[in-house]
Amino acid sequence: MLSLLTGSAKGADRIILRNLKIITDKTVTSFDEDGVRLNNAQILGWDEIEKAKIASDQQAAFDAMLGELGDPLYRIRQRLSVGDYEGLLTHAEAIQEHFVGRTSDAAYLALQALMWGRLAVGKREAALTAYLQCYDILRRRGKSSIRMPGERQLAFDPQTALSADLTPIWFDTAAAKAEMPHVFQVIRGMKDRPEGVFIYYASLASAAGDDETSGKVLGAVKSTQPPVSELRDIIAAQREILTGVSPSSAVQRLQAKVDQLTAANLPLGRYWLGRFQLGSDQAEVQQQGLLNLLRIPAVYGANQPELAGAALSLAVRKLADLKDVRGSVALRGELLAKYGSTYAAKQLDAQTPSDIRP
Repeated sequence: MLSLLTGSAKGADRIILRNLKIITDKTVTSFDEDGVRLNNAQILGWDEIEKAKIASDQQAAFDAMLGELGDPLYRIRQRLSVGDYEGLLTHAEAIQEHFVGRTSDAAYLALQALMWGRLAVGKREAALTAYLQCYDILRRRGKSSIRMPGERQLAFDPQTALSADLTPIWFDTAAAKAEMPHVFQVIRGMKDRPEGVFIYYASLASAAGDDETSGKVLGAVKSTQPPVSELRDIIAAQREILTGVSPSSAVQRLQAKVDQLTAANLPLGRYWLGRFQLGSDQAEVQQQGLLNLLRIPAVYGANQPELAGAALSLAVRKLADLKDVRGSVALRGELLAKYGSTYAAKQLDAQTPSDIRP
């Protein structure tokens, strides 16, 4: 990795930008992954540069870095501008390692694209590391935002580190397990750790099957105020549901206060409560579970597509188990039609209705 190569050209360099502007009265003084610095303190992004002729002893290194970073960053900006989040993922993944530990606008651009791209293709576990890196960049720079191309900007709470773009729920056990070390490293490197990062890590560890770590991390959450306190209680219920702990005291507490949850946490609370109720041996409780789950796509589907897809998938399987073929097939069709890009839909898509079992 190259950084801060001091320019030695006696005359001005020749830099041709992608917008066809030609710079001939400035000299490149240094460059690294974050950009190209000129002798007037101007910094050019690699995505702005088409090609350049600079000092001969720097030319090869400059061309190599431009080749590695210029086009991917340019393509990322293009796709962000039009909202093509799936299309930017390949470019973001190609350059992400260049920006680990960096705090520049270019680093934020690449990592924010990585987060949104992974979310767009249903890789929410892998999106968590990228999100926490973005959050850390903003914290280190003392900013509440860094403007991205296009209309979408990161939605998050600077105080808690919780993001409306990334509800703390994970569906792929293997992916959650694989992501745990990466998330741990990002959190470990933070100078100041809001309790929201522990919420994320505890929920991820639980989904990965590491209940011991989940419990230890959740114990570090001391807040008595929502949304953090509510999420702590929801994840405590998640742990009981995934491990089969009985009696399920955390689930009982969730059931008693689910209707009092804040709007941001209500769909997640209903998801875990509904999932628990489906496992009851009482038909009435199972019906309550179905109602809790089906409220999620009905009310929150537009803002919580992954959660809506997961809720529908559980309902599809439960109706199939209850021999309600018509209902199961109808919900399966809704899942694939409305939430086809979600993890739940992709898992279900390969199955025929008769294959579906809880």
